[in-house]
Amino acid sequence: MKLFYKSATLALLAILTGLSTSCSDDEAEFTGILEHRPEGKDGMWVINGQSFSVSDEVKLDEDHGPLIKGVCVELEMEDGDVKEIESEKMEKCQQKQS
Repeated sequence: MKLFYKSATLALLAILTGLSTSCSDDEAEFTGILEHRPEGKDGMWVINGQSFSVSDEVKLDEDHGPLIKGVCVELEMEDGDVKEIESEKMEKCQQKQS
């Protein structure tokens, strides 16, 4: 049943946000503006109005700057779980809006 909810959530995100999926149906990426994050990793992150539950096991990549409110980020998911959140250049988010 838990797998069903994860799959349904991922499918809904794809429909609502134009989520781009990779070759595998089990992997997905989401790019947008970081609107909210907890003090640490663990908790709810909000990107472009979409909430994502993140655990302490998620990799954070700050190569393009700190993961703070207002920056462009890319979130990678596998099997419905967030695996990595990385900062991106703002141009990547602006391109998606054009």
